[in-house]
This record gives sequence, structure tokens and C-alpha cells, in this order.
Amino acid sequence: MLKRALVFIGFFIPVFGYAAVYQCESDGQTIFSDQPCGSDAKRIHVKAPVRMGGGPMVNERGQKFLESRDRKKEVAGIDRDIESLRRQKARAKMYLDNTLIRYQRQKAHANNNLAGATWEGSLAQEAEVMRKRYQSEIDEANRQIEQLRSQRRRVLQGD
Repeated sequence: MLKRALVFIGFFIPVFGYAAVYQCESDGQTIFSDQPCGSDAKRIHVKAPVRMGGGPMVNERGQKFLESRDRKKEVAGIDRDIESLRRQKARAKMYLDNTLIRYQRQKAHANNNLAGATWEGSLAQEAEVMRKRYQSEIDEANRQIEQLRSQRRRVLQGD
């Protein structure tokens, strides 16, 4: 009975030790962390070393189960990353909308001013800079989402 309990516990210990690892670049150095350490954080998967001096620790069916479980965890992580990027994109769109609304209000106020034409020109330039900034953030989020979706498809296909 004790032997069965030890085998059962030994089988599930790797489940409790699973953690994501992220790789980032900071000041020209590579950093590894258990949490995203920057906007360029890449999730990497560290596999346990192969057992030395013996046969496989699990049979083929067990190995398929473990691979399936790992794929599900990876897909869940990718889904979380995609959702985070969607929220980031929504915030950028909201900021863009608020910037354009503020520009329209200031433009209306500039029309009531003697120096309004000069002020209106500088407001237009500022609004264009802000539009480009937020649009580039939105485009980058879309690019990253597409990369993650592609990665998700590859994981689900088992490549």
C-alpha cells in the first residue's frame, strides 16, 4: 500500500512544479523570469531532462497524456496573452478617441480666438502625432495577436 502511495505521489510531483518561463532583453542582457518581464517578453518552455540509466518513466499512453496536457497549458497561456493584447489595443483605441474629441473641442475654441488659425494649426499637428502614436500601438498589438494565433494553431496541430 505504501509503495502505491509513493508511486502515485511521485507521478504528480511534476504537475505541481510546472511554471512558465519568460525571456526578455534588458540593457543588452537576456533575463529569464517566472513572470513577463517587459513588453518584449517571450514565453519559453523548459523540458525536464531525460531520465538517465533506464527506460522511459511513462508508457506511450502516459506520454501522449503529458504532451496533451502541456499543449493545453501552452494554448491557455497563449489565449491569456492574446486577451491581454486585446485589452491593450482597446485602451489605445480609447485614448485615440479621447485625443480626437479633445482636439475637436480645442479646435472649436480656437475658432473663437483672434490667434485661432495659428493655434488650430498647432492643434492639428499635435492631433496627428497622437493619432500616429496610438495607431502604431494598435498595429503592433494586431501584429502580436496574429503571431500568437499562428503559434496557437501550430501548438494545436502538434508541431
